[in-house]
Amino acid sequence: MKDASLGPSSYAVLGMVNNCGAATSYDIKRQIDQSVGNFWTFARSQLYAEPQRLAELGLLQEEQEDFGRRRRLFQLTEQGKQVLEAWLSDPGTPTTELRDMGLMKLYFSKGRPTEAIRTLARQQQEVHRTKLAEYQEMHRQLSLIPEATFGLASLRLGCLFEESTIQFWEEIEQNPPALPQKPERPLEVQEG
Repeated sequence: MKDASLGPSSYAVLGMVNNCGAATSYDIKRQIDQSVGNFWTFARSQLYAEPQRLAELGLLQEEQEDFGRRRRLFQLTEQGKQVLEAWLSDPGTPTTELRDMGLMKLYFSKGRPTEAIRTLARQQQEVHRTKLAEYQEMHRQLSLIPEATFGLASLRLGCLFEESTIQFWEEIEQNPPALPQKPERPLEVQEG
């Protein structure tokens, strides 16, 4: 039951609604920002629009409150549960996509001064230390919630990634890549 019109944001919304039970678009976006949004980026507009689109496809059921802010609450339909289960069971997973602006800057640093590369490495260490501290705090908070087992397991890879990335940038700072030195050409003796 694979639908070509469903992408990562679709499955993130279906999964989050499944975890929450019933949720508004804002609830879904907030929960994604605090969880899977740490390792997969979604456009805000996409997360707000996706529940309505999934409702139109019959994967979510939408109910609007009769009073107050008249929020729209979304719940999984039986078809939505089947689609989510089919996706979770699908063994085909594309390779990991590493999107790291610091790494791209390093790649294009050919010819830049060594100190500029060291500065980039120090900046990246700080960025990744900050993210690691966020993950460690999330781990502390989630470890108090018995139902957070799967979030904790995912968070473990996030921590390992940040630790190894910090180590990578420490190595770059200590030993920045450089272009090989061209051998000096011997002076040619001119006969005269």
